[in-house]
Amino acid sequence: MAKAVIIYGPPGSGKGTQADLLARKFNFIHLDTGRYLESLLRSPKAKTDPILKREKANFDSGRLCTPEWVLKITREETERIAKAGYNLVFSGSPRTLFEAFGDKKTKGLTETLIKSFGKNNVSVVLLEVRDATSIKRNSHRVVCSQCGLPKLESVSLPHCPLCAGPMRTRSLDNPEIIKVRLKEYRDRTYPIVAQMKKKGFSISKIDGEPLPYKVSDKVVKALKLG
Repeated sequence: MAKAVIIYGPPGSGKGTQADLLARKFNFIHLDTGRYLESLLRSPKAKTDPILKREKANFDSGRLCTPEWVLKITREETERIAKAGYNLVFSGSPRTLFEAFGDKKTKGLTETLIKSFGKNNVSVVLLEVRDATSIKRNSHRVVCSQCGLPKLESVSLPHCPLCAGPMRTRSLDNPEIIKVRLKEYRDRTYPIVAQMKKKGFSISKIDGEPLPYKVSDKVVKALKLG
């Protein structure tokens, strides 16, 4: 049966990188909700749609987008990927207790994951880095405006080496906004891990400070994929 993995960690901990590596090495679909949401919020429709305008204001300030809106989009994509029979990896989503567990009226994403993959096939990886590391990594980040590929610090290129798109700095990678994002993570996202542990999900804590390939080796070992 297919597997589902949720990779958590503060901004700059390498969630997206590790999810991409799982996608390339073990045929996971990486559902990067942050990148998907940003594509919606940067679309022309976001200039006129009142819901997208509201969510764009949250996104650009470093605050989390409205959980109900994010949950609906994420749950629909999860069900679609599961029906196709693929492994699925999230990088940082679900981001709030509501997104993860819902309420009396709304199903949370964990319920959808259990139904689609089976509880024993749902795992959580928690990447841990210092605040100073998070701020340093994010404030120096430059990504392709088209495909999202990050630029290596040692390489100076005006265009993406993969798709030739122009490079840009993300609005949410300003150091002051990163501090807001770190607080949001501690207050609203980190408690999800504790709750999932109580509910019996597999949780693996991994040091996210080393080089990505070293972190990847630990992730693969924790998930028993190698």
